[in-house]
Amino acid sequence: MNGYQRVMKALRFEPSDRVAIIPELIQHNLEVAGQTHGAYSSDPNVMVQVILEGLKAYETDAVYVSSDNYLIVEAMGGKVRLPQDDPPVLLKTAVDCIEDAVELEPLDVTKGRIPVILEATRALRKILGDEIFVKTCIDSAPFSAAAALLGPQEFMINLIDEPELCHDFLKICTESAIRYGLAAAKAGAHGLAFGDSASVLINRNMYQEFALPYAKQAIAALKEQTGLPVFYHVCGDTRHILDLMMETGADCVEIDSMVPMALAKETAAGRCAVEGNVSTIEAFYQGSAEDVIREANAIIDLFGNQGGLILSSACEIPRHTKRENVRALTDAALNYPYKGGSV
Repeated sequence: MNGYQRVMKALRFEPSDRVAIIPELIQHNLEVAGQTHGAYSSDPNVMVQVILEGLKAYETDAVYVSSDNYLIVEAMGGKVRLPQDDPPVLLKTAVDCIEDAVELEPLDVTKGRIPVILEATRALRKILGDEIFVKTCIDSAPFSAAAALLGPQEFMINLIDEPELCHDFLKICTESAIRYGLAAAKAGAHGLAFGDSASVLINRNMYQEFALPYAKQAIAALKEQTGLPVFYHVCGDTRHILDLMMETGADCVEIDSMVPMALAKETAAGRCAVEGNVSTIEAFYQGSAEDVIREANAIIDLFGNQGGLILSSACEIPRHTKRENVRALTDAALNYPYKGGSV
């Protein structure tokens, strides 16, 4: 069984030969490949080389095509600086006020660095075929895209002061997410992923009004028009909105380490698969390979071999994480003693 097949079985709640693994590797792969972040973030050929070096080192079931969370902002008029060997830095938002935000045109996928992600996706799919799952990040869900385009503080203030204008703005962001996803699907992605981490900053009622409807709309459109699975990620302690995240229609909801995986499984209740959530800091970065394996085994224990789980880091693995700790996630998947044997 290959990596693509394992991921799809997990998403379909079907038994597999072992749990599928997709650690969130971006900056750490730079360490493995000996490349700079500036080159990686701006050159699709470097991005492909870095991702393939990580795949070779850790034998994951998927590659994660991603750079940073400023691609949509940059393509829609924001200013971004690319340091030589640090993540991109947002210098200026796309707009300064909500009145200007509602005048923005939806995303043009030929602008900014979005072609870097699309070209890397295209090349990786050509190289990997249907052996390894190509998971392409299409930046941000509508709510988080709006927060980035206008600036989080300004956007949050306007949720109270100008809610109707915010809804108009979120419609533009929803169309932008759909355009990006369609382009990534055309480039050859097996699955589409976006983050909505700004939404963890609002309360449950505001999430229901401003984040959930637009995430649902974007996910539904992408699934209908591409047939691809969609992954949805919110960083941090999401227990106050966890059940609502499961209502987005995402095929897989990614879980940070602040949320017990047992609670995530119970809340998902078969509506979607879950991905996570070995601690990025305590286990991967500060811990040992044994710590990673211990956490990973505890997560696999919850699910057995019936699908519904993709084993991963809780969030992006830091660049200077010990390589043996990252490799330990693969070792945990390979060596886990399923009761009754593997299928």
